[in-house]
Amino acid sequence: MNITDAVGQLHKSGIKANSEDVERWIEEGKIKAERSARRQVSYSIKMKDLSEFILREKEVLYRQKLEGVLHQVKDLKGQIEILNTRVQIEESKVKSLKKMVQAQQLIADEEIQPAKLLDMKPDEDLQLVRKEFKKLLKALHPDRGGDERLFKVFNEHYKNIF
Repeated sequence: MNITDAVGQLHKSGIKANSEDVERWIEEGKIKAERSARRQVSYSIKMKDLSEFILREKEVLYRQKLEGVLHQVKDLKGQIEILNTRVQIEESKVKSLKKMVQAQQLIADEEIQPAKLLDMKPDEDLQLVRKEFKKLLKALHPDRGGDERLFKVFNEHYKNIF
């Protein structure tokens, strides 16, 4: 088989190459070939040697593809972790909102009892209740990392109660 035939076989195998590439690979020792006695530049390549070269090249290509896929999988795992964290944050917000709705229902169903809203005894001193309410508002304040929606709701209740 000559260089032109080898280029044709490489193309059939999915390896893009031209005659210069084949000659370079022969000179580098990647493809075994013998110089033809009839011409100085022409080579004779055995099909077995060309097949071995094609297998090695395909292996390199598949390894590169595999590394690319593994890198994508790693990126996707990282994105999944981020999404799981976001889901947990949203679930905690939902829990907070549920508690807020329960508190609003408590206020709507009964006469407003600030102590009961704060889970204190109903006969607690009003000054102590007001102080605890302010602590809660301070903890919920958005500038201190609290939930803005909860802060607004409890702030509105504070204004209505006191």
